[in-house]
Amino acid sequence: MILSITPGTNNVGAYINDINLKNLSQNQTVELKKILNKFGVIFIKKQDLDSESYQNFAKNIGQPVVYPRLKGLNEKFPFINVIERKPSDKNLSFGSSWLHQDTSYLGDDRPRYTMLMGIEIPVGQGNTIFSSGFNAYDKLPEEIKNKIKDATGVFSSEGPIAVTRLEREKEMGIKSTESMEAEHPIIKTVDDKKTLYVSPGHLIKIKNVNDKDAEYLKNYLINHVNKEEFIFSYEWSKGDVCLWDNLSILHKASEIKNCKRVMHRITIK
Repeated sequence: MILSITPGTNNVGAYINDINLKNLSQNQTVELKKILNKFGVIFIKKQDLDSESYQNFAKNIGQPVVYPRLKGLNEKFPFINVIERKPSDKNLSFGSSWLHQDTSYLGDDRPRYTMLMGIEIPVGQGNTIFSSGFNAYDKLPEEIKNKIKDATGVFSSEGPIAVTRLEREKEMGIKSTESMEAEHPIIKTVDDKKTLYVSPGHLIKIKNVNDKDAEYLKNYLINHVNKEEFIFSYEWSKGDVCLWDNLSILHKASEIKNCKRVMHRITIK
């Protein structure tokens, strides 16, 4: 193995040790992608990346894309979104309260990966919560696996997590007019490993199951992926980079109060 790794808590994700993202070799990049697919999320501590280096690293992973409804950093860096929490903000933090998988309300051409970099990090606040869809699927009772083997989820941009976006839009003086909705299998496969694709923040309905079980199964799966045994709370430092696969990893922001937090996000196909 070219890269040294340390698994995260509850076997959620992996830290990649002693690496400089500015100077990755081709072989290192190939192995990094393999680790990403295996663990779902990778944590890379205390990098020193400017916007150009950060965006270039994203291009090594895949094709960066413009995130729906959000502006880029500037014309030179259109793929970098600034996710900022101000001390004066009183409403829910953007992306908080509900585990989710980014842009699950888009079709099959939606971005697969999300990457965050810590720019300004408050002490003792602002963790990102990750849940492993791999581990959650493995621990499902066989009865539930059988019931959902052909299930399809209906995912909406106006699901419960939309309240955090609407509050940010209100602050910025903009208003979304178009609701987005898509259907995806609840069970997906990444490198021959099955994973749950549930996205509680966007899931509004489950189809292709017994009608009388549909609401029960939706609530069961949402509660299941929120179990502590599948969760890792990542504590940020300035310069840290986290990259995850939205097919196998759910995430949410923890609440932040009376302090400032700034992150740079890129989504990648």
